[in-house]
Amino acid sequence: MKNYICTGKGFVKGLERIVPDSYETEVVYTDKVREAQAFNTKAANKFMENHGIEGFVWKPYNEEAIHNMYEVKKIRMAWKEEKDVVIEEWQIQKAFMASESDINFLNSKKLNSDDMMTFDEAKAKALELNMAMMDELKEKIVEITNAKEPVK
Repeated sequence: MKNYICTGKGFVKGLERIVPDSYETEVVYTDKVREAQAFNTKAANKFMENHGIEGFVWKPYNEEAIHNMYEVKKIRMAWKEEKDVVIEEWQIQKAFMASESDINFLNSKKLNSDDMMTFDEAKAKALELNMAMMDELKEKIVEITNAKEPVK
């Protein structure tokens, strides 16, 4: 497992000898995860105990699963025979965990998990969006039926 030791000084990078020929060492810290030393939980706890480090073991891949959360997404369906016929619909889909990197967060200015909702909320949102599309379709049908034939 890739677990890291987190402290107020940063992530533990490893040990470094103070004097090259002696056994005296000091703990080196970094602010970047990619430079930090990976531990398993037992080794990390032992390392913290042996070197008097106050911190905690961070398990980045041990995320809490998403249970009973949903998203509303627009689905497009097209027939193979007729390429002009496309049907759009808002559907409820079960939410899955997504990798939320710092770059994605900064670009989108929101977390992916902000779009998640309970089943009842998702059902209401999908119904609202589908009804809005139906109203727009009805307006277009009325426009077409009320249109006058062009004069030749």
